[in-house]
Amino acid sequence: MAVNFTELLENAELTEDVKSALQEAWEGKISEAREELTAELREEFAQRYEHDKGQIVEAVDNFISEKVEAEISEIVTEKEALANDRVKYTKAISEHAKVLDTFVTQAVAKEVKELRADRTRTSEHVTKLDNFVAEQLASELSEFHEDKKGLVEQKVKMVREGKKQLAEAKKDFIKKAADKVENVVNGVITNEVQSFREDITNARENDFGRRIFEAFANEYGVSYLNEAKEIKKIQKQVAQLENQLNEATMTVEASKDATKLVESKLRVSEDRFARKETLNNLMAPLGKEKKEIMSDLLESVKTEKLEESFNKYLPSVLDGEAPRAKKALSESITSEHTGNKATVITEADDKSADDVVEIDMIRKLAGLSIK
Repeated sequence: MAVNFTELLENAELTEDVKSALQEAWEGKISEAREELTAELREEFAQRYEHDKGQIVEAVDNFISEKVEAEISEIVTEKEALANDRVKYTKAISEHAKVLDTFVTQAVAKEVKELRADRTRTSEHVTKLDNFVAEQLASELSEFHEDKKGLVEQKVKMVREGKKQLAEAKKDFIKKAADKVENVVNGVITNEVQSFREDITNARENDFGRRIFEAFANEYGVSYLNEAKEIKKIQKQVAQLENQLNEATMTVEASKDATKLVESKLRVSEDRFARKETLNNLMAPLGKEKKEIMSDLLESVKTEKLEESFNKYLPSVLDGEAPRAKKALSESITSEHTGNKATVITEADDKSADDVVEIDMIRKLAGLSIK
């Protein structure tokens, strides 16, 4: 219709202003008609919506009411059935609980009896095992002590036999060596005596010639070299002073080295003295042969462990013999008359005094103070 109206305006013989006014009026009317039609349609649709909404709500309410009533009736029925089942379950559980309590009580009593029996058997087994282990350990310890004692006895036996064989070999060696050394010494001494005689003859001849030369040189120096005598004398004194200075320096250095060496020797001497005193005190009751065997056994033992090793080897060295009592050696006593006083010195005191004198002498040579 709008297209037809537009065609009519184009075909009509009107001015442009009129056409535009008509066009605007036409469009205004169409807009108003559209708005009215839209309002009517909205009103109609709103009424239809409200009507349909009321019907839907009513239908939903009816449906929900029917369903809820049905569900409530089913819930009530199930609740009644659940209550009945609960009562039946309670009755059955009470009956089964009594049976279960009886069964559990009997089973626990049986298990407790078996546990007590197992504990009793285990304690008996543990006691038997302890007794067995103690017997075996005692047997092993006794065997160990016997083996240890046998080892010590075997060591003493080996030392005793080795000492005998060494003494025999030493005796044979000394005998053979004495013969050979005697022959060699005789030959060497004969050659040396001849050479010594020749050297004496040559020395006498050289000494005679040197005396002649020195007499000639002194006379020549007095006659012709008197001017250079004082210069040479001064040069000689300077050379002597230089030599003395060098010798003093060397002496100081040597004294330092000697001091260190003497201190080392002093420590060794003190240790040797303490070891000797300990050995003398320990082996005083033993006989000569036993002393030699014990000395060989204790040769590689440290000084602080001498007494412990001595007590360990003593039973095997004695081998059933009791140690002899320590007594003074009257035959080793020597008397020295010094005026009206008589001084008695034993061998042991003499050795101790020699060692003390040696230590004091070493300290003195080293420049250390003697306490």
